[in-house]
Amino acid sequence: MSISWGKTNRIKFAGAFKLEGWAPPNIQAVYAITYKRDPDNRPNSHTVLYFGHGSDLAEQGLPWNHEDSSLWIDFAGGRAELYVFVHPMPAATQLERWRLHEQLVCEYSPACNRP
Repeated sequence: MSISWGKTNRIKFAGAFKLEGWAPPNIQAVYAITYKRDPDNRPNSHTVLYFGHGSDLAEQGLPWNHEDSSLWIDFAGGRAELYVFVHPMPAATQLERWRLHEQLVCEYSPACNRP
């Protein structure tokens, strides 16, 4: 499954990977942590809780050693309710990843991204 986010520029993310049991790949990427707000009536609709980015997702402590993981769990109602989507950026600079991350945070104001 894939999904696109971005109001000014649409960015395609691969995913709907269950965060529980997910092994972060060794890639540069922007990622989104989501949950299903209304799984019974809108089973394919994901609400973004957090946008993040990194030069190596495997080294970021994802998923449960991330500093905001307890917030994600609280919002979603449990670990099993969390999903991750990834937008690989293999040739991007740190600044390019940060800019995309900031664009998405500004456009969507996810509940767990700190101002």
